[in-house]
Amino acid sequence: MSPPTNPAPPLERDTLAVRRGIARHLVGRGVELGPGHNPYPLDLPGTTVAYVDRWDPDENQALFPELGDAAPFPVPDVVCDLNTDRLEALDDTSQDFVIASHVLEHVAEPLGLLDDIHRVLRPGGTALILLPDMRRTFDRNRPPTGLDHLVREHSAGVTEVDDDHIREFLEFTEPDYEGSVLSLSPEAQAALFDWHRRRSIHVHCWTEDDFLVVLEHGVRSMGHHWEFVDGVLSGDEGPDGMEFGFVLRRSPVSLAPDVAAARFRSAYTHWAGQRRALHAALDAPASSPSARLGLLTRLRRPLG
Repeated sequence: MSPPTNPAPPLERDTLAVRRGIARHLVGRGVELGPGHNPYPLDLPGTTVAYVDRWDPDENQALFPELGDAAPFPVPDVVCDLNTDRLEALDDTSQDFVIASHVLEHVAEPLGLLDDIHRVLRPGGTALILLPDMRRTFDRNRPPTGLDHLVREHSAGVTEVDDDHIREFLEFTEPDYEGSVLSLSPEAQAALFDWHRRRSIHVHCWTEDDFLVVLEHGVRSMGHHWEFVDGVLSGDEGPDGMEFGFVLRRSPVSLAPDVAAARFRSAYTHWAGQRRALHAALDAPASSPSARLGLLTRLRRPLG
């Protein structure tokens, strides 16, 4: 019997399906940081989430009027500024999971927030981190944020997004930067910068490989006990996918930092290699259905 020309792939290339798929790792009681108007979908039973945000719904509506009056901003259960307060309202090892979906790129000092996410998780707890792939957003022309940059901000205890970050963001993302921004009066520029600061720009930007280095640093140098569990590549969501992510477990087992970091990278590299091969199979020309089906079949088990 000849193989079908369009075999069903083992991966649904759709953002909501991908997000629901990795949500299976979340169970118990946890928090979502900065849910905005689109809280993370948690459909499985046995999961209870509280929302941590800086603003109440009315303030969010005022800051983002383009979303319309019907944007369903949830009422936060914990009100805090992630730049200045981080997660100080939450006790150590108090959470079964933490969701940070499109949050870390907005904060002034990401390493400090990652440190607090690790702190509030119980051993065995799970962090779900999603980030925009800079190659697929308006950040595509910006330089990626290097680890040295993040370490300097962490060492300095940065708690506010400064003008230099906003200037860099606008220079690479604002059409006709010289005409539209530099031509403004100093007072108008200051007002524009303050507006972007309050709306929370992409202060930092990464690809998945850039952010892997950040997580490795946490394991090697900050005492983080992360294990790689699962993840997302932007191609998982199809040609228009624009996010990548990591599902991390706070390991209850203590290993030497170098050993833990090597184990983390090895687990991620194996998973990412398999996932990229799957993308290649899904995108293979329709003129070779038997080869495509064979590769999909071999990849089905490792990705299950």
